[in-house]
Amino acid sequence: MKKYWMTPLSIVAGAAVLVGCGNDGNNGENEGNPADNNGEAEENAETNADADGESINLIAATQLDAESPFAVGFETFKEVIEEESGGSITVEIHTDGALGGNEDELVQNMETGSVDLVVASPGFMAQAANQVDFFAMPYLFESNEHWEEVVDGEVGESVASQVEDNSNFKILGYWSAGVRNYYGFEPIETPDDLQNVQIRTQDSPVVTNTWEALGANPTSVAWDELYQALQNRVVDASENDFTNIYQASHHEVTDNISLTEHDYTTRFFFTSDEIYSNLSEDQQAAFDTAAEEATNAARESDRDLADESRQAIEDSGVEINEVDQTPFVEMTEDVRQDAAESLNMVDEFETVEAMREGE
Repeated sequence: MKKYWMTPLSIVAGAAVLVGCGNDGNNGENEGNPADNNGEAEENAETNADADGESINLIAATQLDAESPFAVGFETFKEVIEEESGGSITVEIHTDGALGGNEDELVQNMETGSVDLVVASPGFMAQAANQVDFFAMPYLFESNEHWEEVVDGEVGESVASQVEDNSNFKILGYWSAGVRNYYGFEPIETPDDLQNVQIRTQDSPVVTNTWEALGANPTSVAWDELYQALQNRVVDASENDFTNIYQASHHEVTDNISLTEHDYTTRFFFTSDEIYSNLSEDQQAAFDTAAEEATNAARESDRDLADESRQAIEDSGVEINEVDQTPFVEMTEDVRQDAAESLNMVDEFETVEAMREGE
């Protein structure tokens, strides 16, 4: 069985708690409504596995809705693990921010044990291991194929190992959240068009450094407040993938999407090492199988939903503009180099660069 970047019995398994990537409480694409019933999750968590690997009930949570790719991945995980474990492991899935309205809350809830499975962006996980910010670099990947080759290969395994060595997480898989593009009231064609533009971004240092290098003014706005911020022109623009733009109805209050394709997004699916280590060997095998199948299902759903969302946005009358990405890539080269050095991941960066098509 293929091991997604995770060493046997590693540290992070997540399906529900971690979705987001800035202190604005989300990633733009993985953000939702504030949680108001963590107490229920804490009661459910009391039924988790004991040290003998006996019956366990896992809580998977996401701030996204029940139709999201994350929910699809969770449903697959639930179906497979309950079958493979002979019913000794069951899974409850909570969507729509019921147990945490943003990734920050979900990660915190996992750390306190009230959530067991989470999906989160690098920004929120950087609190535990800053190496995950490697995947937040702009223009690190040139295609979905390049992204999959990297995360499912030695670089993905290296990052997962570092996360597990520096946290109490166990990585179960790399999920995606589409390809992020610029959107706002005016189209952009070159970095000159970004000068002094007030753009809502994630709070990751790599992300904010990227937009500053391009001449924009990155600012923090909570995901659930961004529609109104755009509508009232508090910010000029934002950046996200087609699915999140559409599901948040941001296409209703902005006129243009420019295909900067600056981020093939990476999300971590993980759990806690305590949950995993308390399972029997047979349960761990079921866990691994379910995690792999859930990862494949979430990725496929993400691609399908992105295509559907783009078509719906175009049908609504929003202009989608082609962009020559070359000058954007060139102007953010120092951001990538500096990030690789500060994270002590120059070797991994050079490996990713060498895997580009035709190199």
